[in-house]
Formats: sequence, structure tokens, C-alpha cells
Amino acid sequence: MTDRRVRKTQKAIKGALIQLLKQHPFEQITIQHIADEADINRATFYQHYLDKYDLLDQIEDEVLFQIQRNFQQNAQKVLSESDEQERKVLLSVIPEGVLHIISEDLERFQILLNVQRNGEMERKIGEAISSNLKSLFPGAEVINGVPFRYFHAFVVGSIFSVIKTWILDEHRPSIEQQAAYISQLMYQGPWSNIIEESQKHDI
Repeated sequence: MTDRRVRKTQKAIKGALIQLLKQHPFEQITIQHIADEADINRATFYQHYLDKYDLLDQIEDEVLFQIQRNFQQNAQKVLSESDEQERKVLLSVIPEGVLHIISEDLERFQILLNVQRNGEMERKIGEAISSNLKSLFPGAEVINGVPFRYFHAFVVGSIFSVIKTWILDEHRPSIEQQAAYISQLMYQGPWSNIIEESQKHDI
């Protein structure tokens, strides 16, 4: 089988699973369902994937690779910038790039996040963010006085939660607006925003 035919077959199989996930829980979907939807036989499916879990893993890894690559490229731009004001501007480029990738395949992300698989997609996104942080600060045990494991847990949890909320929000703001929200929270921190807001209301 040529590379072109392999890619075409794999694309059909992946598309079949995504279509089925719109209508059925993952655990109820069988290899036969996927084969029928992709218009192939079971033997062809097993030429490409071990089982439906392997297929789902590869779909998830495919979209996460795009996010990770974009994050790495833009994070390096921010860290190499010495001017603070310019760094603030560039900081919004990181979430904006990620959100653009997600928006181009929004339905797939919505479906993958709703797959009930013990938070596997969330774990993978967390690991992707984590590996990027570690690549920026190799060997670091402390970030500005905070143990890396706690810094990592806070940043990963915060970024993932905000992005997930945006993906699943029917009334989601524009990519540019959401990126501005994320960069504001990341640059100033939640407490700075809370304090500023409380001062407006004399709390």
C-alpha cells in the first residue's frame, strides 16, 4: 500500500470514529462500527491500528502535536524579548496561536474533550504544557522562589481550564479576546486582577 493510500485510509478511519462519537459513547463503539462507517473491512482497520483505543490515542496525539509545536515557537519569541512592553504584547501570541489551531478543528476538540476516558485528553494536554515548560527551564527546580512542581501544577491547571471552558462555551468570545484574557491572567495573575477590581468597587 502506497503512502498516499495509507494516509487516505487512516484519514477515513479517524473521520469515522469522530462521526460515531457525535452519536454514541466511546465505550459502545465497536471496531465493526468504525469499519462500516469508514467503508472498509475489519482486517484493513487492524493493518493500521491495534484497537479503538490506539486509534483514539493517535487522533489525540495528532492534534496535540500541532498545539505543542505552536506553543514552543511562540514561547521562545516571548522569552527572547528584553523589552517588557513588547513582551506583554507577544505574550498574547502564545494563547492566540493555540486557539487558532483549536478553532480550525473546533468540533473535533469538543468531541475529544467529551470522551469519557478517565480524563485522558486532559492528562495529555497537561503533559504537553508541562513538557513545554520544562523545555523552557531545563533542570529548574524552582521558578522565582516557587518549587517547580507547584508552579507547573498551577500553570497547567489554569491554562487547561480556561481553554477547555472556551472550547465548550456556546457563547465563546473571539480568539483575539480570549487570548487577551489568558495573557492578562498569566501576566498579572488572578490576585492582581481581583485586587484591581475590588478597588474599583471600594471593597
